Amino acid sequence: MKRTLIYAFCVSFTFCQSAVGQTGYGVMGVPPPGYGTPPPGYGSPPPNVPAYPNSLPPATVSSNVTAPPPYADPYATAPAPGQMSSYTPQGVSNYSSGPASAANYGAKPAGPNMVNFNNVEAFYRYVAPKADNLSGANTIGATLTVALFNPLYLKFGASWGSGGGGSVTGATKGNYDFASIQAGAGFHTPLINDKLTFVAEAGLSYASLKAQDTSVSFSDGSIYVRPALRFTPINWLEVQAGVTVSSADKYDSKMIDLTTYFRVLPMFDIGVGGDFGNTTRAFRTSLRLRW
Repeated sequence: MKRTLIYAFCVSFTFCQSAVGQTGYGVMGVPPPGYGTPPPGYGSPPPNVPAYPNSLPPATVSSNVTAPPPYADPYATAPAPGQMSSYTPQGVSNYSSGPASAANYGAKPAGPNMVNFNNVEAFYRYVAPKADNLSGANTIGATLTVALFNPLYLKFGASWGSGGGGSVTGATKGNYDFASIQAGAGFHTPLINDKLTFVAEAGLSYASLKAQDTSVSFSDGSIYVRPALRFTPINWLEVQAGVTVSSADKYDSKMIDLTTYFRVLPMFDIGVGGDFGNTTRAFRTSLRLRW
């Protein structure tokens, strides 16, 4: 009986081993037929993937654009400026500029230089004669400065005023009218740097005073020369000082003038100053427009 069971077990084991050897499924990692094979049509046709460009397209060159040179020596002398290439400049973006630096914060708006020789100036001038028999005069006037070829310019001016009568220690002062005109030419040149400018001007002037109830009355034409300095310590402030010497006999033959201008708009200034002559002294305020 025991031999019969052993014999039957051996026959069964041999049969199973024979069956497995014929199919091979699941033994030693052998896959079944068709395992891992893509289905029909998979990957056909192959996908169309564009190639990555390895260089920039050629620049467009027209009759108005100069093609860039193929090679430039970095140590060579820079060429003369000409038309730009059609290549887009490197490092240029459309981002807006950054905020103003702290050094420029609160600065006055830019405009023509305050030391300018294209301007018109209107002024009010209170003239106080040194003669006791004349009272002060309220005067208005204007000057026009026109630049010629550098460094020359022309200057024209006129003023008119009147003085009221009165009395001082019983002496009667007469009413009077005062008028003056001038025309001259000059030149300018910087000294040391652009902040300090020397100006020399020469021309003709005429002054007339007509008074009532007094013997003081004159008309006086003269030739004048005026050297001056114009100083701009900061871009919104100008200090101007000059000395006028003329051939006048009955009016100021020597006068020192001092004026300070403050820029309030890019092309507009306000000035205050005084004139100190040998026969009159005056205090002035003015409005100046530059272009």
